[in-house]
Amino acid sequence: MSADNMLHSYSSLNNKRNLGQGKPHNSKRRGKKRGRRGSNGSELIKILLLILVVLGIFFAGWKLIKIIKGNFAESKSETEINNKDGEQTLASSEVETENIISTEQIIAEAEHFKLQYDYDKALEILTKANEENPLPEFEAKIEDIKKTKESLVRQDINQIPHIFFHTLVVEPENCFDSDKWGKQAGGYNSLMTTIPEFEKMIEELYQKGYVLVGLHDMGRTEKQTDGTEKFVEGDIMLPPDKKAIVMSQDDVCYYEYMDGAGFAIRMIIGEDGRPTTVYKDPDGNEVVGDYDLVPILDKFIDEHPDFSYRGAKACLAFTGYNGILGYRTDETYDPDSPMYDSSKTANTNIEADRETARQVAKALVDDGYELASHSWGHRDMGAISFEHMKKDTDRWDKNVNQELLGGLCDIIIFPKGADVADWHPYTHDNEKFDYLWNKGFRYFCNVDSTKVWVQAGKDYLRQGRRPLDGLALWNDIANGKNRLSDLFDDPNAIFDQRRPTPVPPYA
Repeated sequence: MSADNMLHSYSSLNNKRNLGQGKPHNSKRRGKKRGRRGSNGSELIKILLLILVVLGIFFAGWKLIKIIKGNFAESKSETEINNKDGEQTLASSEVETENIISTEQIIAEAEHFKLQYDYDKALEILTKANEENPLPEFEAKIEDIKKTKESLVRQDINQIPHIFFHTLVVEPENCFDSDKWGKQAGGYNSLMTTIPEFEKMIEELYQKGYVLVGLHDMGRTEKQTDGTEKFVEGDIMLPPDKKAIVMSQDDVCYYEYMDGAGFAIRMIIGEDGRPTTVYKDPDGNEVVGDYDLVPILDKFIDEHPDFSYRGAKACLAFTGYNGILGYRTDETYDPDSPMYDSSKTANTNIEADRETARQVAKALVDDGYELASHSWGHRDMGAISFEHMKKDTDRWDKNVNQELLGGLCDIIIFPKGADVADWHPYTHDNEKFDYLWNKGFRYFCNVDSTKVWVQAGKDYLRQGRRPLDGLALWNDIANGKNRLSDLFDDPNAIFDQRRPTPVPPYA
């Protein structure tokens, strides 16, 4: 019974008593006095008892509530503790998972550097990780790499061959069609390499243990205390079954005269942030994909990272007269320039194209490619006069090197393979060499028919290059030249049967 119900019953009881039948008058008066006196005492006691009951009930209720609250608080506390324990367990589990993932990632990263022959970088990653979190997996990998390092062989830079290509042919049936392109089709047939040929070539080079290195890996010039420069050979360390090779590509400009002939038309940065190419199909539709050396080589190295020494890929050579990378960036296309050539279609978007070319060039360097001069006007630099060579070099430096490449180019690949001197070492008495050297060039590449030709000079590096094109393949297949035997077992297995034969000599 609640306190309110008890109070209600008590009030009803009093009312009933007050409404009881009366007594005879004489006795009523005394009885009334007695009843009032007795009634007052009795009622007081009842009130006191009722108060005690109410207080007792209140106290009991309060105690019960406190107990319930206490139990609830205790239960809640235990739940919180359990929850915290659960969270800690979960957090601990997540940390363990993160540690597992992190360990795998660290080992994978180190393995990638090992595969690309950067053993010191791989050891640096693993040693740091092992210091922070000692694990047997790290220890085992560290020992494995140290053991591999002990077996490495230093590459003799004088025995490193250099191979080169021009723009790869996407559509041989179109490109080699003399009815469509006349004499130019014969030039394409002799000078160019088809995409299937290139893919077969790099696969066989890889199988034979060749590894791509850069010209800068072969050595560099260092300032001496007297202010002169001295060429210092690089330390290219490879496993015993591997051998270094340099690759380059000429005329990465996608010239106007090649438009529609079955080649890529420009290079862009793809959705993955890496350089790729655009091709225009016979219907005039532009499609993005692997249509030249750069994206094809990238994909191959993605699958075979041990084909690249520390990320090295190929050296790409640019002329200037048509711009670079398929963008008409030269000042002769600028209608606002005093050098504008009215025989060319003005590029009203030239500043935007220059910026795009800069971004693509940077992406190429970031992707492992070296960039080179191929002169401004594709001139035979051995045959032209010094003044002509000087003017051409200045135009290339202004329009390509300074405008688009940040002034950092130090490689020149001579057009037509024509050097500025004979096989004897360069000297600064040679005004052409001296001018090129003072323009910042330190690496000089010609074309040579021998398998390897390297000249490490006092303050430069000079290297001969071997073409891997239609005529080179045909000369080994049909003319008994045998110049490719160190690279390929059977040139005929590489030769694209869509080529018209015999392949004509270089024009």
